[in-house]
Amino acid sequence: MSTRSIQHRERAADADHAPVSAFRALNRWLGSIHIAAATALVTCFAVTCALSGAALLIENGFFGEKWQVYLGATAITVLIAAPIVYLALRVIRQLVASREALRQMTARLAWALDRAERASDEKSRFLATMSHELRTPLNAVIGFSDMIMNERLGPLQNQRYRDYAGDINGSGQHLLGIINEILDLAKIEAGEMRIDDDDICDVSEALSTAGRMIAPDAARRSVDLTVLPMPQRVQLQAADRMVRQVLINVLANAVKFTPAGGSVVLTPELRPHGNLVLAVTDSGIGMTADEIRVALTPFGQVGHAQRAENAGTGLGLPLARAMMELHGGRLTVRSTPGRGTTVVLIFPANRVLPAPPNVMPLNASATRSDRPPAAAGLNSADIIPLNASGPERSKHQP
Repeated sequence: MSTRSIQHRERAADADHAPVSAFRALNRWLGSIHIAAATALVTCFAVTCALSGAALLIENGFFGEKWQVYLGATAITVLIAAPIVYLALRVIRQLVASREALRQMTARLAWALDRAERASDEKSRFLATMSHELRTPLNAVIGFSDMIMNERLGPLQNQRYRDYAGDINGSGQHLLGIINEILDLAKIEAGEMRIDDDDICDVSEALSTAGRMIAPDAARRSVDLTVLPMPQRVQLQAADRMVRQVLINVLANAVKFTPAGGSVVLTPELRPHGNLVLAVTDSGIGMTADEIRVALTPFGQVGHAQRAENAGTGLGLPLARAMMELHGGRLTVRSTPGRGTTVVLIFPANRVLPAPPNVMPLNASATRSDRPPAAAGLNSADIIPLNASGPERSKHQP
C-alpha cells in the first residue's frame, strides 16, 4: 500500500471522527457552566430550529397567520424541549461524575492491591525468617528442659527445679504450637502449602490419635469426650498431619467451651455419594451467627473466649477451615446459644479411598457389636494420652 493511500485513509478517518470530537468538546463546555444556563442555551437553540422550520413552512404556503405560527412553535418547543434538555443534561453530568468516581476508585483499588501483594510478600519473607529464628532456640529450650525435668543426667537435689523445668517445657511447647499454627495459616494463605498425591491418612487412626490427645484436657474439665468408631475402614488422600491437626483443633475448641458435666461427641459418617463427614457436637454455651463469623476469622475472639480459662490465639477454627479447603473440603458451624455447637467436616468423595484388605481396625474392643452405640466410642475414661506417663497414665487407664 502506497504512502499516499495511507494518508488519504487517515484524512478520511479524521473526517469521520470530527463530528464526534466536536460533540465531545461541546458537551465538555456545557458541563463547565451552570446547568440552568446550559438548559437555556440548548432550549434557545431548539426554539431557533423550530422557528426556522416554521418560517420555511410559511414561505411554502402551509400556514396563514405568521405570528400565530411563530408563537405556537415557540411555546410548544419551550414546553417540550426545556424539561427534556434539563433532564438530559442532568443525567449526562451524573454519568460523567460517576465515570470519574469509578476511574478514581479503580486507581485506588489498583494501588491497594499492589500494596497488599507487597505486604503479603514481605509477610512471607518475615515468617520464613522468624520460623528459623524462633524454632531453633525454642527446640533447644524444650529439649534441655525435658532433660532436666526427667533428670537424664542425674537426680536433682531440689524438687522445685524439676517443677520449674516442667513449667519451662510446657510453656515452650505451647509457644512452639502457636508459632506453628501461625506459619501454617500463612503458608496456606500464600498458596505455598501443597498436598502430594501419595499422601494417605488412615481415618480410624486419626480419630484415635485426636481423641487420645484431647482426653486429658476433657478429664480435667469434667467433660465427657466420646469418639465413635468409623462404620468401615477408609483412608483419605490427604496430609495425615493436617487431618489430625484439624480434628485436634475442633475437639479442643469444643471441650474448651463446654462446661463441666457436658459432653463432646465426634461422629464419623460415610455418605452414600462417597463424602466423608466428621461431626463434632458439644453441649456447650453455643454461639450466635455473628459470633460464628468472628470465630472463623483469624485471631478472632468472641466474648466468652476472652475469659482466662478459655484464653487462646483464635487460630484453631480458622486454621482447621483453611486446611479443609486446601483438601477441597468444607468446615461448617451450626450453633445455638445455650444449646451447643456442631462443627461439620466434609471431605469430598474424590479423596475417600477404601482401606487395604490387610489392614485390621484399631480398638477392636471399642467397636464390638455387643456394646451399645454410646459406649462403642472412646470416652475420657477409655482414651490414653499419647504422652501420658506415671500417675497420669494410671488415672486415665481402665
